[in-house]
Amino acid sequence: MSVMTLILLALALVVAIAVALGLAYLPMRLLMGRMAANITTFIQRQRDRRRVERGTPDRRHTEV
Repeated sequence: MSVMTLILLALALVVAIAVALGLAYLPMRLLMGRMAANITTFIQRQRDRRRVERGTPDRRHTEV
């Protein structure tokens, strides 16, 4: 194999890896954004639920 062939092969590999990473990046960002939004919403709901006064005593902090 000549030097030119090796250079072209290396360049093709670099381009293929760059394209693969680029195509994987967008779906991963969309997935992580959706997961983060769901987690943020869940945490906010939990905070809101804890602020509401309930008719039953809080069993988490019982005095013995």
